[in-house]
Amino acid sequence: MGRYVRLVIILVLTMILLLSSLTPVVSQTVSAINIGGNPSYGIYYDGKMYVVLQGASKLAVVQDNSVVSTYNLPSYSGAVPFRIAAGGGLLYVVYQKGPVIRLTPNGQEVGVVNISHIGKYPAVCYADGYLIVTASYGNTVWFIKNLSTEKVNVMPGPQALAYDNYTNVVYVGAYQSNLIYGISLSNFKIVDNFTINDTTVDAIAFVPPDILAIATYEQQVEFVNLTDHKIIGVATFISGGINGYSQMIYDPADHYVVLSLAHNGDEVAFINYSGDVKYLITVGQSPNGVVYDPQNHYVYVMDYGSNQVSYFPSLGVTPSSVNTGVSFTFYYIIIGVVVAILVVIGVVLWLRSRN
Repeated sequence: MGRYVRLVIILVLTMILLLSSLTPVVSQTVSAINIGGNPSYGIYYDGKMYVVLQGASKLAVVQDNSVVSTYNLPSYSGAVPFRIAAGGGLLYVVYQKGPVIRLTPNGQEVGVVNISHIGKYPAVCYADGYLIVTASYGNTVWFIKNLSTEKVNVMPGPQALAYDNYTNVVYVGAYQSNLIYGISLSNFKIVDNFTINDTTVDAIAFVPPDILAIATYEQQVEFVNLTDHKIIGVATFISGGINGYSQMIYDPADHYVVLSLAHNGDEVAFINYSGDVKYLITVGQSPNGVVYDPQNHYVYVMDYGSNQVSYFPSLGVTPSSVNTGVSFTFYYIIIGVVVAILVVIGVVLWLRSRN
């Protein structure tokens, strides 16, 4: 009977090891703003959140978790409003296969910028007084300030931007490329470049003081130390949720990056720079944009597929109950199998003891 006892001990130790490896999932209360119009992306600016309603060609203004205003956006043949940036007292809405429009915070159009080969997946941000836009069907990044424009040639298909405010460098990632370029806003020269393990960049985010988080179509998030370009962490997803509509931001309240799993999913992931997926939060359908509100320390998610904006307190500032979640079903299956085997062995041992 000694071999059966040894087997039981091994199985028990295996189950204990699996239980200890489980990552907690926060039991978080998620609220929703029924905003309509297929919200795609948003931006926090001057105490308010501005949300692009892509399906309705409108811009919604959210304050205190309520829609306080809605403005019509201009129509362009074959183009739809997509992403948004803000700075210098203006809002900037970039269209898929269309222009970039300048708006006042009360929705008044004050200018239009046409970007050659802007394509379907342009990225946009505002940094150091510059509006920065990628030509996703070309190979350029545009830097616009007042009436002056600078263009920098990069790899084909640029569709991701992140600003390093410590070094005044904008990082660029692209579709079907494992290259990352860093462009200085001081002289518009490429001052940094390196490669990652995967081949298609969908979203990037700067993690202070010197880390770049890179989400890829291969369903990984690679964390790269910008000092020596070494990969210091990798998070892997098996759900196929990362695609060109995913967005990733840095949450300063808990020092995680927040990633929307936009493709056929309803979750956002909180990841530390070691590559550990700390939490998965269930939101609405097809989450696209993610916004952090520094005033109330809430995270907002634009749920394109369910016409709502989900929101919840940042995990770094709100005590939350912790339990094991469905995202780790694989572990539960293993544990269930182990328990079943233990039961069978127990029955066998009991029968043997009676003989």
